[in-house]
Amino acid sequence: MRFNLIIAAFAGSAAAQLQYTSTAAAAVAAAQATALTQSPTSYVIGKTFDRFVTIWCENTDYSVAAGDANFAYLAQQGKLLTNYLAITHPSQPNYVAAVGGSTNGVISDSFTRIASTKKTIVDLLEAKGVSWGVYGQDSPYSGFEADYVNQETGANDYVRKHNPLISYDSVTSDVSRLAKIKNFTMFDEDLANNALPQWMFITPNMTNDGHDTSVTVAGSWARSFLTPLLANPSFLNRTLVLLTFDETANYFSNNRVFSVLLGDAIATASYGTSDSNAYNHYSQMATVENNWSLGNLGLGDATAAEFF
Repeated sequence: MRFNLIIAAFAGSAAAQLQYTSTAAAAVAAAQATALTQSPTSYVIGKTFDRFVTIWCENTDYSVAAGDANFAYLAQQGKLLTNYLAITHPSQPNYVAAVGGSTNGVISDSFTRIASTKKTIVDLLEAKGVSWGVYGQDSPYSGFEADYVNQETGANDYVRKHNPLISYDSVTSDVSRLAKIKNFTMFDEDLANNALPQWMFITPNMTNDGHDTSVTVAGSWARSFLTPLLANPSFLNRTLVLLTFDETANYFSNNRVFSVLLGDAIATASYGTSDSNAYNHYSQMATVENNWSLGNLGLGDATAAEFF
């Protein structure tokens, strides 16, 4: 058994959490030196964009996010999607659905592994030679498969459930695929080296995504993270960015989440406008599949509306 799966098993009682912190620190220190990291690049020309980036925040009703000054500012820098729905509750099945076209039976936030027979967007991207990568803030090393707490404060930091591809055995059983699931330090390095992939999933930590804090913290982080990128020619290369939320806080709502399209793949004339067409988390896959003529998985991605 891989030791990072053993680490995940310690996330129970307070006593176990103390043991988890100690064990995790020792295990991570040993693994960081040998963890494989890869940053493959490609340049497959798409119909509308040549790079797709999705960034997810957490558990916020549409009206609350739209009322935050920083999210409202970002909406003015792109096109607001006013009828974008999450798939379900709680968080984790939304994440796995967005890359696999289905919740694959996941109904909770607990540790899960999806059978290796289940394909993801990665299978479609790789078949067409489109490079991909996942960047998880505060993930301790490339390919890490568990949760990781802040080693100084013990606070939640990087969590497995917010990294959609790590739940799929079809990804974790392949060392090369694990090597493309990296942390934010590698995002900065890849950006500086013009080595960003064409498809990216970015997940901030439990503070910056608003899960353990507030929409104010999430909005401030999103604006500070995105503003320099949206002026960086190394990032803007016919790039489409989707900033969204996994689900609403209110389980009795229709699960409409604040979502905005950004980047130079959006016409300047569309900045500050809105789109009321019906989209959902499967639309991410549908848009990417259409853009690069990838085909589809024949699941939720096959019938979802595309952004373009």
